[in-house]
Amino acid sequence: MEFGTTFNSKLLLFGEYGLIYGAQALALPFAKFGGRLAFDADGKHTESTAEIRKFFDHLKAKGEEMNLHFPFDLERFEADLERGLYFDSTIPREYGVGSSGALVAALFNQYAFPAEMGHNLSPEILKANFAVLESFFHGRSSGLDPLISFLNKPVLIDQDKQVSTIEFDVQKTGMAMALIDTHTTSATGPLVQHFIDLFNLPEFEQAFKNQFVPANNGCIKSLLTNDKATFFQNLEQLIRFEVYHFHEMIPVGFHRLVSHALCSKVYIKLLGSGGGGYLLVMAESDDVLNSWATKREIQYIPLS
Repeated sequence: MEFGTTFNSKLLLFGEYGLIYGAQALALPFAKFGGRLAFDADGKHTESTAEIRKFFDHLKAKGEEMNLHFPFDLERFEADLERGLYFDSTIPREYGVGSSGALVAALFNQYAFPAEMGHNLSPEILKANFAVLESFFHGRSSGLDPLISFLNKPVLIDQDKQVSTIEFDVQKTGMAMALIDTHTTSATGPLVQHFIDLFNLPEFEQAFKNQFVPANNGCIKSLLTNDKATFFQNLEQLIRFEVYHFHEMIPVGFHRLVSHALCSKVYIKLLGSGGGGYLLVMAESDDVLNSWATKREIQYIPLS
């Protein structure tokens, strides 16, 4: 038995890792995958129920310390767990498309969010709540993944850390954007910790600020203004940074593909934390992407 709302997966086009240290970010919902709360009538989803119960236990133990704007209705939450509450989801787990974010959004919507206040909440307030909640799953969270799923709209975080919903349609860019399945999974937490540890190296911190952040922010600005030439210049710089500095985040066996694709004007970058899951691939047109993928016998999932 299902109830509630379906929450879509998300795609963090730009801002991976940099979002933690103040870089801009651009993310959008991806309706190919989604999930909704349901009740397990046949006992086939006990693993999901157990995961949600751990989250419930965490809320019950730490709720007052979390400084949430909206406390959860724990009594109703627990009663539904006893009925076999689980998350009926098609979102691949540990794939960088926001499986835990959609779950947090669904639970928040069902047990914490007063619907009548929906138009009075700023994205910043929601993101702050979601960052606290999703940290249970990853150890540290920006809150962006649940925000995208909850609002179901593209979201921009600008240079002043202001969070806003925007109008953005991949099809209207005229570019080709797609996902490549690495057929491997990866936990977000260890990779985020590895990234944080890299800042113990002064040379990495300097390169991140002087190379990654300008390229990342430049990609977002030029994409939103449809300045294709500048966009692909910045994108190439961003990818070269990732190839050199984010070796552990690029899935095993894909380093050569990412580097060599640049020669064909095909641009492959991390999607989310990386390590597995999907990679984001972009090109100036569908023809360019199709030609490259056909020659290399690579299948991809178009974003539109």
